[in-house]
Amino acid sequence: MKTILLGRQPHNGRRGFTILEVLVASTVLILILGVVLSIISQTSTVTRRATDKISSFQAARAAFDLISQNLSQATLNSYWDYDNPNAPTRYLRKSELHFLIGNAGTAPFGGTAGTGQAVYFQAPSGVTAIPATYGGLEALLNAVGYFISYGDEDSLPSPFPAPSPKYRYRLMQAVQPTENLAVYSNTTGNAWVSSANSLAVPVAENIVYMAAWPRKSPADDAEGSVLTSNFSYDSRLNATISPQPETANQMPPVIQVTIVAIDETSAARICTDPSVPAKISSAVSGLFLASSKTQFDADLVLLENRLGGSGINFRVFTAMVPIRESKMQ
Repeated sequence: MKTILLGRQPHNGRRGFTILEVLVASTVLILILGVVLSIISQTSTVTRRATDKISSFQAARAAFDLISQNLSQATLNSYWDYDNPNAPTRYLRKSELHFLIGNAGTAPFGGTAGTGQAVYFQAPSGVTAIPATYGGLEALLNAVGYFISYGDEDSLPSPFPAPSPKYRYRLMQAVQPTENLAVYSNTTGNAWVSSANSLAVPVAENIVYMAAWPRKSPADDAEGSVLTSNFSYDSRLNATISPQPETANQMPPVIQVTIVAIDETSAARICTDPSVPAKISSAVSGLFLASSKTQFDADLVLLENRLGGSGINFRVFTAMVPIRESKMQ
C-alpha cells in the first residue's frame, strides 16, 4: 500500500514568469512594434510622396518632349524671288509661312500674361480635318502653337453636369488642320495666329512658365543675344526692306525651351480661384526680361529660390532644340 504525502511537491528546477517579467517583456515588445510601425509609416510616406511627384511630372515631361519634337520639324520653305515682279530691283528671301515667338497674353498671342512666351510655326504634322480622305498623308502641313493659359477647365457638353471649378495652369497646343491653314491668306501679318488659337486644347496641367528662346548655337553665340534681346522673334519683321535682316523669312538654328512645372499638391493649394495665384506671379515678377545666358541663368536660380521659399514643389525641364530646316548660318 502506497502512502500519499500531502503538501508541497518537490521542486523540479522550472518555474513560471512573474508578473513583473511579463510587464517588462510586454513593454519591450510594444516599443519594438512602435519603432517598426514608425519606420513602415515613414517609408510609406516617402514612397507615396515620391510616387506622387513622379506621376505629377510625367505629364510635364511628355509635354516637353512633344514641344521639342514638333519644334524641331518647323519649316518656312524659304526661297529667293524678285522684290517686285512687275518692276524688279533686287532679290529678296521670301516665304508664305511664318515663325513667331512673343509674350503670352499679348495680342495676337494666346495665353495668360506672365507665363512666358508663346510660339507659333508651321510643321508637317499630318493633321487633317478629314482623316478618312487624307489620313494616310503623314507630311501634311499644319500650323502649330504653344502657350500657357490659367483658368478653369472646360465643361463637358450637355447633358453632362458642370464639374466643380478646377483652376489650373495648362500648357495649350493649337494645331490647325491642313485644309484650314490661314497662314496662306495672311502672308504679311499675323492674323492667322488668332484662328489657330481658337483650336487650342490642353496637353498638360500645372505648367506655370515656358521660355522659348530663339538663338544660334552656343558655339556661335555664347550669350544667345545675337538674334533677340527679349526672347521675341518674327520671321516677317522687316522682311521687305533692303538689306534684309538675318532673321527675315528665316528660322533660328536653335530654340532653347525651358518649362517650369509644379506638382498637383502645390497646384491644389494655390490655384483656388479665377485670379492668377500671387505666389506664382510674384515668383516670376521681373524675371526673364533679357535674353542672355548670364541673365537667364541668374533669373532661373532666383525663380527656383522663390518657388522653394513658398513651399512649392517644382521641376524645371530645359533643352536646346535644333531646327533642322533652318538655313541661318
